[in-house]
Amino acid sequence: MKFQLRTFCLIFAILWVECLCNGNARKASKQGCFTTLFQFGASLFDTGNAVIAFPRQAFQPTRLPYGSTFPGYPANRFSDGKLIIDYLADAFKLELLHPYLESVEAEATKKAVRDYRRGVCFSVAMATALSVEELNLTGIGSKKIALNPFTSHAQFEWFQNFRKRVLESGTNSRAFESGNLSALLPSKEAMENALYLPGEFGVNDYRVGLLSGLSVAEVKKKVPYVVLKIVSLVKKLHGTGARNFLVVGVPPQGCSPFYLTVLNGSKDEYNCLVEVNEIHRLHETKLKIALRDLREQLRDSNIMFGDYYRAFMSVIKHPAKHGMKVRNIACCGSGGKYNYIPAAVCGTSSSRRCSKPENYVYWDDFHPTDALNKIIAAKFASGKYVEPPNLSLGCS
Repeated sequence: MKFQLRTFCLIFAILWVECLCNGNARKASKQGCFTTLFQFGASLFDTGNAVIAFPRQAFQPTRLPYGSTFPGYPANRFSDGKLIIDYLADAFKLELLHPYLESVEAEATKKAVRDYRRGVCFSVAMATALSVEELNLTGIGSKKIALNPFTSHAQFEWFQNFRKRVLESGTNSRAFESGNLSALLPSKEAMENALYLPGEFGVNDYRVGLLSGLSVAEVKKKVPYVVLKIVSLVKKLHGTGARNFLVVGVPPQGCSPFYLTVLNGSKDEYNCLVEVNEIHRLHETKLKIALRDLREQLRDSNIMFGDYYRAFMSVIKHPAKHGMKVRNIACCGSGGKYNYIPAAVCGTSSSRRCSKPENYVYWDDFHPTDALNKIIAAKFASGKYVEPPNLSLGCS
């Protein structure tokens, strides 16, 4: 499936007319396309923060065959190639986003200048929406499972630090300097007109709950807490001047090699675990409703919902239509029914990569292939799985 760009825009002309008709004053990019992106989330949108945050862990993305499709070597992404945010950046004709922690690492190791004028990625693999304390209070947390401290709130604090640098820099785009570190920063106006993308928060909250021994019914009761946290993140970003949002939901991970290997349960006609997908579908429903309410509260904003679940399921249901052949088996792994063995994951010496990852939905046990990410990004960019409906995100 080719990543079509020509049909994507006119969005902002249409949006501006809509806003005038509704009495809203939503901000949009002057060029009709976003020139700056800020990504939040977990591993499905992490461009390298986890590798820097946890240097002592042997993360797979630092080893081949990760990155084997693009750029041909490990690029610290949990995929064989690009992520959804990478393809959205392509649609906007922007450079791929640097991870936020790269600036910290650069300062410590005196690396070269970083260009953050087109945005930053704050996503971190294994991140949860809820804090460690909140996970424990809601009964999701477990002493058996190590929790990531870089939650949605922690990522917001990183954003606040970055924004402070921008405000301090004034008109000087190179004011972010410390020792041998100098970073190119976006303008205050660019940050206000940027697209903010809270990613798949909730995926790891629910995974922690299920692996901690909670029943599906118990995990479902935690969904409102997670959704409330995502809404809180949007509100806090709005308080800093952000006005354009694409809030991305969660994929149907009951179809993943990970869950199909570690959990038992009834499966649907697509070989996906029914009850696990019920949690993720409930999340999408409640998040969609919450964002509708939020639009009424923040009428000066453009708040869009990217229905990751339905976009992903459209491929699971009709893989051939999307040029794919394999739904539930990982392209990279060490064997087993779904090509996933917890003790020998993709990237270890015993793992093997399939010959044609473009035919697979899943790259490893939990993360999509470059090909699937490209498809989902194209669906979002066309506006097909974005609410409000008929909104396009790309540039002509």
